[in-house]
Amino acid sequence: MSDLQLVQLPVGSEMNVAAQIVAPPMTLIAKFGKEKIVLTELPHSTKISAVKELLHIHTRILPMRQKLIGLVMSTSTQLGTSSAVRKVHDDVCLCELKVKKSSDAIECILVGTPEERIFVDPTDRDDLPDVIDDFELDFTAESELWERHVANQDKLQASIATTAIHVMNQPRTGYPLLVLDLDHTLLEFSSSTLMQSSVETAQQHIEHMKRPYMDEFLTRAYRHYDMVVWSQTSWRWLETKLIELGMLSHPGYRFCFVLDKSSMFPITSTKKSPPYESFTHHVKPLQLIWTKFPCYRRQNSVHVDDLTRNFALNLENGLRVTPYRRKKVKARTRDVELEALSIYLERLAVEARDQFHLVDFSIWMEVVSGAKNLSVKK
Repeated sequence: MSDLQLVQLPVGSEMNVAAQIVAPPMTLIAKFGKEKIVLTELPHSTKISAVKELLHIHTRILPMRQKLIGLVMSTSTQLGTSSAVRKVHDDVCLCELKVKKSSDAIECILVGTPEERIFVDPTDRDDLPDVIDDFELDFTAESELWERHVANQDKLQASIATTAIHVMNQPRTGYPLLVLDLDHTLLEFSSSTLMQSSVETAQQHIEHMKRPYMDEFLTRAYRHYDMVVWSQTSWRWLETKLIELGMLSHPGYRFCFVLDKSSMFPITSTKKSPPYESFTHHVKPLQLIWTKFPCYRRQNSVHVDDLTRNFALNLENGLRVTPYRRKKVKARTRDVELEALSIYLERLAVEARDQFHLVDFSIWMEVVSGAKNLSVKK
């Protein structure tokens, strides 16, 4: 019985066992990107905190930055507990977790960033000034009041002064700027799908979350543009999406930096159709980027998003794409939005260099189809 060990169940365990039991060591399989990390010969009393220390050795991801998706408490462990499912915390032992029968191992998905590629979350910093978030911007896009406010950007300047940007890759000399929305523009992410999937099927689900031609689109765009992701989601979920979909480690493209919803603020616009109601929404002001990186400006910036309201303060730089929703696409091959956009952006970079603000982006599909020309306004 050399391969067996005597295990003492953790104190406080709700499993009704009165004495020590003899059990084989446990195995944990963690999927990290395309890599599968297998931890073997683990004692039953091994805590999740210890597992994270082992994963740190393999991945250089600090334990505090690790998320282990898919860990489930075993049925016997939950007996006698409240109706709510007990959460898996760092003090939980492996013997309390559900083992997958097909692999005879505990399986999960590891999400996190190695320290050398870590995002700097402003909420984790104590050396930054307080962020001003009480923007009382109340104006209609394209109205006279809107024009006056853009000219006199008092509160916008305040947000610029208090926004810290972590640069991952330095801007390249002479390259225009491509700002990309994430959800429903490049992908449709589902955390529940990942949590319910096995290690073997997770990668397949991840690929289906990407809009068709996504990696090819980003690779082609990177040849002509410096790229930035600006997502209307929280920082930590944004990080999870970029890592799980392999967008920070792809050999074909790089992002200069990433912005999340904390860099957006609300304004009030008016709907274009009757009864012309006012509504409040958040915007992604390109002025924030232009101020911090003078190499980018209205003449060489394009913002791609599925929501027009997101570029309400920079209408001349906004290019709207059709929202991508996986459940509404019967055949993924029918969605050719990004393939067409690749063609358009390549032409834009060559034919309208430093004149982006004079191009009508609303007809970009007609330009790709040949129905209209890519022309610069006089």
